[in-house]
Amino acid sequence: MSNELEINVVGEEVKDQETLDDNFYLAYKPYDFSITWDWQHSIFARVGFMHDDIYHPFIKHIKTTARKQQMRILHLSTEIIQEQYVDKDIINLYDFELLPTEEGAIELEGTRMKWVQLYLKMLCYVNGKERAHFIPQMKYYRTEEGPLAGYLRAIDEMPDSTDKTILLNHLEKLQMVKWGIKYNNKKGITDFLYHIKGSTFKEQLESFFLGAWSVTNVHYARDFNDENMDSLLTMVQFSNNFINTSMDQTGRDILEEVIELLANLTMISTDEILIKQKHALFIQSPQLFPNHYPQVSHMFYGLDNSPDFNLCSLIPDLKPLMPNEAVYRSKVVKNDGKEFVRKVFLAIAT
Repeated sequence: MSNELEINVVGEEVKDQETLDDNFYLAYKPYDFSITWDWQHSIFARVGFMHDDIYHPFIKHIKTTARKQQMRILHLSTEIIQEQYVDKDIINLYDFELLPTEEGAIELEGTRMKWVQLYLKMLCYVNGKERAHFIPQMKYYRTEEGPLAGYLRAIDEMPDSTDKTILLNHLEKLQMVKWGIKYNNKKGITDFLYHIKGSTFKEQLESFFLGAWSVTNVHYARDFNDENMDSLLTMVQFSNNFINTSMDQTGRDILEEVIELLANLTMISTDEILIKQKHALFIQSPQLFPNHYPQVSHMFYGLDNSPDFNLCSLIPDLKPLMPNEAVYRSKVVKNDGKEFVRKVFLAIAT
């Protein structure tokens, strides 16, 4: 194989995960190979898991291993996670987005503008409005403020109207992005949890957007008053009540663009001197969307079938998967030019 960073061949079945102290163990095939996650390498920092069980034991393993490796987990989920969290931290996106970008951080400036423009697109979508008639034009003083500031000023200067009230109500949510905290008596804070809320898809989409946007804030500012935030794992879990076939194309596009922006946080930055790296991403979805290969570096298909993907296209005559099995696909290309695709056993926390 052309890349040994991903696949480690072993001579016997791995049973004791404690023997893999420095490895982020993901899966294995008995007596053949094991799969470890080199999450600190930007090429391999994104894992996708197609499964509809939010509480799958594989998820517990990912979180347990991340904690052992001193990673801080930023967990966004459409379901209430059955662990002890305390609502304690609030991120005020206003504070960060009003500040100007540090001189020379060209990529960061572009990223901030992408988030703002996507946010405005999302507001138009959830309210069924045309942007030209809903969002006022703005002046942006690049050296003095962030790209959101100009729109805040333009909205504030709008005459009183229903549209202005709607926009102000949405903007108010930017000041109160609530995260729960998980403590470990020995290690202190280990996880932060953001619950994606809403009774409709559009409400959930806006809620997810704010949580994801605040992840970007954490990435660049290393916030939460924690000096050990240099290694991050963003874990996103979508359930069937959010990701479903009834989504319209605009909603899908916005969701996919948010995932792309999160994935970009794991990539090497051109602002290397100013921006800390060490960020990994794990996405679970009941469908292949929005976990599109090859955007992820490791892909685990844990379901026999999905509304948008047929596993038999990867492995003909595939037998039904057991609860701890998955079909694994990676960016590894073998000497014969073919992809590495295998049925594997997932790492399961005990």
